[in-house]
Amino acid sequence: MGKEIKILLVGLGSIGRRHVQHLRSIEGVTPAALRTGRGSMADKSDITEFFELEDALNFHPDGVIISNPTSLHVETALPFLKEGIKVLIEKPIDYSISNATKLLPYRENIRVAYCLRFHPQSIFLKDLFYQDKPFKVGFKRSFYLPNWHPYADYRSEYTAQRKLGGGVIRTLSHEIDISLDWFGEPESVNGVVDKVSFLDMDVDDYAFFTLKSKHEARINFELDFFSPNNINTGEAFTDKGKYEWSNGEVNFIKYDDGKRQMIFSCPPEAGLQMYQNQMEDFCQFIKDGTSHNATLEDGLNVLKIIEQVEK
Repeated sequence: MGKEIKILLVGLGSIGRRHVQHLRSIEGVTPAALRTGRGSMADKSDITEFFELEDALNFHPDGVIISNPTSLHVETALPFLKEGIKVLIEKPIDYSISNATKLLPYRENIRVAYCLRFHPQSIFLKDLFYQDKPFKVGFKRSFYLPNWHPYADYRSEYTAQRKLGGGVIRTLSHEIDISLDWFGEPESVNGVVDKVSFLDMDVDDYAFFTLKSKHEARINFELDFFSPNNINTGEAFTDKGKYEWSNGEVNFIKYDDGKRQMIFSCPPEAGLQMYQNQMEDFCQFIKDGTSHNATLEDGLNVLKIIEQVEK
């Protein structure tokens, strides 16, 4: 067994606890947590817990995962980065570009946790669109926010509060990152964010926006927090036909006959493996600096698009 790797998680909500599960399956990794104990999941965990920053720093972590509310990401990460500790920050990296730029001096020690980069479906589509370039792409992501975390009142969660960096366009920014990973930075951005539903929140619950890539592809996004069904779908049109994807399955439809053909399918455990691969990637980043997670610059580019839509 190699050297022990100590990883500190700041925040033990649903995603923090998921990360703990996957870290535990990696040989030689010891997780611990720095927390306030005031969140929706305030019950004690079964890992070492700290409630003061000084105690967490004295744990001498090799890596830190920032998984508290978005508006706290930058200020939480800085004390560890100043100590030369590598940090993985949950998406989005912050609520604003102006605040997130405080991290630039430490860019080499930062990665951003856009987990879809590790999903087999995303990897397949990235390779596919490198060969068969789309001219129009669409992403639709939607779910009913009160059902997202059944253990909590959605109104108390960061997603429903502007002061905590919530809102649909920031919470569901995975697809923005995926589009940047597949097609690069856009030449133009247009769209709207709005609060349109009956949900009790002071931030956007609907976003519709469109990008134009440097290769002239039109990329559309529609996101909301009020669909009764969980929707996570995409489509792309190329010279050869139309591709559709959802739930780990990719289908291809030819223009001439309209027949649907499945060309890719993920195993049922693909989602769990995605998170596992992301945690293993962070451990590798701690060891030698290599990583497939998003960089700080990638995270800033996502925020740049969000702020352009919000203008």
